[in-house]
Amino acid sequence: MIYDYLIVGAGIGGLSAGLNLATHKKKTLILEKNSIPGGLVSTFKRGRFEFDTALYNLYDYGDDVHVGKFRELLKEFGIELETKIVPFNTRIKVLNPEANFVIRGEIKDFIIELERLKEGSIESLKEFMRITKEVHEAMELLKNHEPIDSSIAPNFIKYFNTDSYTALKSLGMPEETIDRLGFLWPELGSPLNKLSFIDFSLFMYKIIFKKNTILLNNSLNLPLKLAARYQELGGRIYYNSLVTEVTKNGKFYLVKTEDNLEYKAKHIIFDVSKRYVYENIIKNHNPEINRLENARTLSPNGVVVYLGLNRSPEELGLKNYNYYAFHTLNSAENVRYMTNLEHETFSAIVPNIMNASASPKNTTILVLKKMFFTDVFKNLNNQNYEQIKEQIAQNLITSFEETFKIDISEYIEEIAVATPVTFASFTNNVDGSFYGYMAKSYDNPIYRFITYPEEETPGFTFVGASSLFGAHVDNAFYSGYYLTEELLKNKEGK
Repeated sequence: MIYDYLIVGAGIGGLSAGLNLATHKKKTLILEKNSIPGGLVSTFKRGRFEFDTALYNLYDYGDDVHVGKFRELLKEFGIELETKIVPFNTRIKVLNPEANFVIRGEIKDFIIELERLKEGSIESLKEFMRITKEVHEAMELLKNHEPIDSSIAPNFIKYFNTDSYTALKSLGMPEETIDRLGFLWPELGSPLNKLSFIDFSLFMYKIIFKKNTILLNNSLNLPLKLAARYQELGGRIYYNSLVTEVTKNGKFYLVKTEDNLEYKAKHIIFDVSKRYVYENIIKNHNPEINRLENARTLSPNGVVVYLGLNRSPEELGLKNYNYYAFHTLNSAENVRYMTNLEHETFSAIVPNIMNASASPKNTTILVLKKMFFTDVFKNLNNQNYEQIKEQIAQNLITSFEETFKIDISEYIEEIAVATPVTFASFTNNVDGSFYGYMAKSYDNPIYRFITYPEEETPGFTFVGASSLFGAHVDNAFYSGYYLTEELLKNKEGK
């Protein structure tokens, strides 16, 4: 059989692409190297605990009142998720200079707290909220290929190529407020002085206007539903099928797998990092393609420690959903410390605070994450890998206890540690990077959107976190949906 489209990887972007193509009656095959779909949106079990690998916050989904685009698209495909809106419940500890504050409630409470912490912030914060809406609306126009000019979206044009720190400063926002407003920068993988203001605005728009949402079932439920619906629509998916080579074969592409099976397709869609694909699957040494790929900076990698604790959150004194510890609240300065194994910046999440069924009764799941802005594992060998891995995990546990004055060590029932090596092996992310390519001011979704036709190899399309819209589940889904819409519109692959 010759498929219209063959998709390499059943991550959220690949599943989204498959869903849209199958809906349009295209002969579509997904090849996935693992035994389950989802990529990093997955779970694993240790004893009586089931840990979500990565997905704890679902952006741009919303509820019946604040309906997000992600929810709208899933509904179009006949998919409903069991979710819950979650307010801010975050504790932040800053080591230099020492500060400790808590953010709770809705976005209006956050804004009030920022004004309380730094008087004179409120007007710039209101203006920022207005601009996020403008940027979102301009992005939707761009997706529909509608013109944008300064009369429609003046701030979109003004800040198109500006980093977040510079843009916020131009609004008259005090530096202390900029740092506090941007405390979620680790979730975007870039400090504010590098992060595109467009990316930051789009991200904050979702939090401000569509609210933050969590899945009440484990995260694997999402890709399983996507995969099941894709198959109901006639699409095929083969697991344990690692693609090792893609070559041109006349009018078609020949796709080979590790177990020596071959498939033919008119068009290939990759839900895998471009850099990995060009180095390991296509083996394309075209200087221009290599130049474009190497011009982009990989997002940080990191270590995640999953803990199953045999006490309830109340017994342990865990009161917050999120915990953040920063060496300094200034993100640019902070990143300079995040290039060595011993740095002091980390985050933690307690799923049970928002979802009581996250683990068995009278137990708690605590997930600790530490990011690195360099490939700190590059020079490790088989002899010292396990030792370094255990050392980082123990140091992270100790840091959490000492920073937030909460004892957890004696209550650890299960522990699992994932390193950049783990993530690279599971998803083929280069260096185990968390968020694909770093969303810099000159490499924002708008720039990628405008230039992607020039960057694509004919016959190939790339979706997922390394594609147009960047990281997070909603963006990965949008990339698969939008790019297949473009393929169908242009009748590519026929």
